[in-house]
Amino acid sequence: MFKKLSFIFFCVIAVNVFSQTTIIRKIEVRGNKVVSNTEVLDVVSTRPGDDFSSSRLREDLRSIYKMGSFMDASIEVEDYKDGLKVIFVLVEKPSAGEIKFRGRKSIWESTLKDALDIKKGDTCAVDELRLKQNERKILNLYEERGFPFATVSHEIEVVKDAANITFIINEGPRVKVDEVNITGNKFFSTKTLLGKMRIRPGRWYSETKLEEDLEKIADFYRDEGFILVDIEPPQAGYKTVAGIPEKEKPKEKFTVNIKINEGPQIKVERIQVKGNTIFSEKEIREKMLTKEKAIFNQSRFIEDMRALQGKYAEKGYILCRITPLTDIDEDSGNISIVVDITEEELVYIENIKIEGNLVTKDKVIRRELTIKPGEIFNTQKIIRSRQKIYNLGFFEEVDISTEPGTEKGKMILVVKVKEKKTGMMSFGAGYNSIDGLMGYIEYSKNNFLGLGQYLSLKYEFGAQKQNIETSFVEPWFLNTPTSVGIELFHTVRDRPEYYYKEKRIGGNLNLGRPVTDYDKLFFRYKYESVEIFDIAESASQEVKSQKGINVTSSIALSYVRDTRDNIFDASSGIYLNLSTEISGGILGGNNNFYRPTIDFSTYSKLLGLKWLVLAFHMRAGTVDSYACGEVPVYEKFYGGGADTVRGYPERSLPENATGGKTILFGNAEIRFPIPGTENLLKGILFFDIGNVWKEREVDFSSLKKGAGMGIRINTPVGIIRFDFGYRFDSVGKYIYADRWEPHFSIGQMF
Repeated sequence: MFKKLSFIFFCVIAVNVFSQTTIIRKIEVRGNKVVSNTEVLDVVSTRPGDDFSSSRLREDLRSIYKMGSFMDASIEVEDYKDGLKVIFVLVEKPSAGEIKFRGRKSIWESTLKDALDIKKGDTCAVDELRLKQNERKILNLYEERGFPFATVSHEIEVVKDAANITFIINEGPRVKVDEVNITGNKFFSTKTLLGKMRIRPGRWYSETKLEEDLEKIADFYRDEGFILVDIEPPQAGYKTVAGIPEKEKPKEKFTVNIKINEGPQIKVERIQVKGNTIFSEKEIREKMLTKEKAIFNQSRFIEDMRALQGKYAEKGYILCRITPLTDIDEDSGNISIVVDITEEELVYIENIKIEGNLVTKDKVIRRELTIKPGEIFNTQKIIRSRQKIYNLGFFEEVDISTEPGTEKGKMILVVKVKEKKTGMMSFGAGYNSIDGLMGYIEYSKNNFLGLGQYLSLKYEFGAQKQNIETSFVEPWFLNTPTSVGIELFHTVRDRPEYYYKEKRIGGNLNLGRPVTDYDKLFFRYKYESVEIFDIAESASQEVKSQKGINVTSSIALSYVRDTRDNIFDASSGIYLNLSTEISGGILGGNNNFYRPTIDFSTYSKLLGLKWLVLAFHMRAGTVDSYACGEVPVYEKFYGGGADTVRGYPERSLPENATGGKTILFGNAEIRFPIPGTENLLKGILFFDIGNVWKEREVDFSSLKKGAGMGIRINTPVGIIRFDFGYRFDSVGKYIYADRWEPHFSIGQMF
């Protein structure tokens, strides 16, 4: 290659000598098919009008090679008008053709292909470095599955403009661990240490997993005060078992030998704090979990330093440096700690920049910020701002970073968002446990005109339900944090389980206003005309008594506290809704009732794992009439089904009654992502308990229980839920014989 380049530049210089001028008048690119001329010219520095420079052209060739898209590149020079034409002559690397595997037996071909970053049609596929990196990816898969002796190479066959790539795999034997020998451990038993490891007798061997296990053991020791622990490189391999007769084939065992030098267990003798003026030594010590005279715990001490850094950052001292200085006396087994603090100056927010919002107006994002320009830098406010922006539901990603300000002590916040599709026109068919099979046509826009408004138009049709509804929400009415929403609906629904049909026509007016960053008050006015018709003879007397048209005119007041970290998929925080609805009386209408309810949910990380969430939910309520009359059957509570007690059919509670006046139920779920689905699928395990009672009473002995498992599918239309519940109790006509009940619905239960 270098000989060829030298010859080319000799020709370039020769042309240059006989030309009348050295000015480059034109630049051309030839031979490229996939890579555009613009991409090539962007990496070269030579431009029309420049003087001819062999050194610059040499650098341009190097830049073209660095693109990684070309097997060969050369330069030709021709006379052109009153100057020169420079031509970059390129030979592209072939794109990837078929990708095959030879020698593969133990891992699915699709799994291997998914691990590669080379796909059919990719350019630069024959880059040797890239191919080696993909060989390593294949080896990692085999190594994780217990094939430590696997080898991978590759072959390339160029056919026309495509390179067919074959990865040649020699799997070697799959190795199962027979013995793990740990020596040098005195303080902890071998059984205890093996309990921390994934590489144990009877399991497939993986060098990567073994390295991770040794780091876990070292961290375990350090958290128990053995901060000087040293684990020597492990010895892993086959050994011949003694005592086997010569006439028999020697049996080999795969053995892992681990040697530990524990060192002394260290206690904290003294903690000193230096350089602090913003917080007292007492305040700093109270923030620390590490205490004098206690066994030193490395993980706890690291968290202490982070907590102190966060404490200063909350006050605006984000440049504060906290340096732990330690002195270990191995003979006495003590450690002395000096927390050296350099507080630096207070930092203010100079400006806030918004980036990445192509549709969403700046003001929609800015009004969610709890921190403003001119305020002291506060990490808690910034974290909360990010949560609020993400909870709008308009963005896939929200990132807040900093840039230096125009002067010392000032910083610029950069809020960078990645918008997601918020509008949708959809139609199709669906199914839920209440209304059966249905068709629908829907248009919804979650960020209407980029102003954060919500608009929805929906038409549903099926054998048991016909529904037309529209809604609009302005979250910041007149540029104040007051939300105003309106809903209109016309619904006809068959209630075959109660032998009647109902028609609802009406609407709601909703108002909301925050009290604090986590607390809101809501007001709702509802006007609804409900007609009960086509009542069968077998219907209850209660249903028959409500035949005809009745009007509900009601107001509802709600207090909501919401501290969830993510309203769409919470892993921490609580949700509380206290609500009271009153209908009739001075509001008009002929349905007179009141309905107080409470809805409470809490979320936490189970076992400290970020991906494993424990969620609890409870709902309780009662409804009753006043000023004579009865509570309409369509305003009563119903239980069982996807949103109350799973394992029981929809509206099967209360037993032998058309609705009830009291409801109480609770739900517990363990939520976890399904590996390999990039959070598109999640699994749950659940336990539900509750019931609905005909009158205003609660009989705890009659609580119904259900348990089971479910899947959550994250789609553009929302979370799709499928649960399979097992009921522990019989209810009405649903007896013990068939205890499993499927549930299908859209949207999170809580």
